[in-house]
Amino acid sequence: MSVLWFDLIMLVLGFGAFALLFWRFPLLPQDQARPSASISVIIPARNEAKTLPLLLGDLMSQSFSPYEIIVVSDASEDDTESIARSFGVRVISLKGKPANWVGKCWACQAGAKAAAGDSLVFLDADVRLSPDGLRRIASAHAAHGAISVQPWHATQRCYESCALVFNLVHIGAIGSALPRPVNLGLFGPVIALSRADYNAIGGHESVKSAVVEDMALAGVLRSVDVPFRVFVGDTDISFRMYPGGFAELWLGFTKNLATGAAKTPVWLFLLVILFLTSITTAALHLVLTLAIGHPLAWFYGACYLLWVVALFVASRRVGRFHPLAIVFYPAPLSVFLAVFLQSMVIRLFRGKVKWKGRAIELER
Repeated sequence: MSVLWFDLIMLVLGFGAFALLFWRFPLLPQDQARPSASISVIIPARNEAKTLPLLLGDLMSQSFSPYEIIVVSDASEDDTESIARSFGVRVISLKGKPANWVGKCWACQAGAKAAAGDSLVFLDADVRLSPDGLRRIASAHAAHGAISVQPWHATQRCYESCALVFNLVHIGAIGSALPRPVNLGLFGPVIALSRADYNAIGGHESVKSAVVEDMALAGVLRSVDVPFRVFVGDTDISFRMYPGGFAELWLGFTKNLATGAAKTPVWLFLLVILFLTSITTAALHLVLTLAIGHPLAWFYGACYLLWVVALFVASRRVGRFHPLAIVFYPAPLSVFLAVFLQSMVIRLFRGKVKWKGRAIELER
């Protein structure tokens, strides 16, 4: 009986933590005034020959035209530069990355230095925009100052649905969907801020060695009292994470997960742990009780079903995931837990992750 009560307490606490973490998703506003500031779009790109033409094609058909589009090729070894030039945008070619810089920060800094717009919009190469996408980003920036947007995750292949738990934990762990949002980080794929605010924080040079540069940038913004807002996108601002296969997904999350967890406040980290413990408890005990024919199988089955419904509702806000990935959520949950464990081990023992042809040491 004591075991049952312990499980019941953990399950209830987990549902409570989930309700707090995802109380209200900060959706990107639809109706804003037309922006007036000139916008420089900066795209840091390393070996993005497959994704870059999709984003540049989107940018060519926007209802709100940017002042300029700058693609910064970070020592690309594929056709990134030639593809960018074929779209008639400005291309900056970087070679020989300084040893104390992370590649993305180095590329963003170079693009910002060359930009002439009043405001800067940094976009990852895998972002996709509807014709109104940039207008919505620029309008929210005009209304709220510095902003960041987590794109809606448009999965296509089955393995991509393994990102389900990662996506939810990322939003929950920065506190953006709490009843009173705390916004402990930015979302790296889409960041918009004025040149004045960018200069005030010292640009990306202030976080030049940060692997998780979006968390680091948020910390610098807070340190100089520059307010910022974070939003969750929809089909107007989307992305397809790691289309190169399951190994790419595994490595991509490995390089970020443990470092991001280390920067999360204890109280918020505890809420995430309670959520993960609860969904794990429901699934694990359902399997065990069914295996031995225990009469409490119905109880854990009911809890499991409640979690499936909760995850289905929350997942629709952050992306398109295969229904089977939600019904059988222990599969993406297992991937998350395995990647998190590997990331922690690599970080503790000062290991490195191979990413886009470079060996990256995770932050301690």
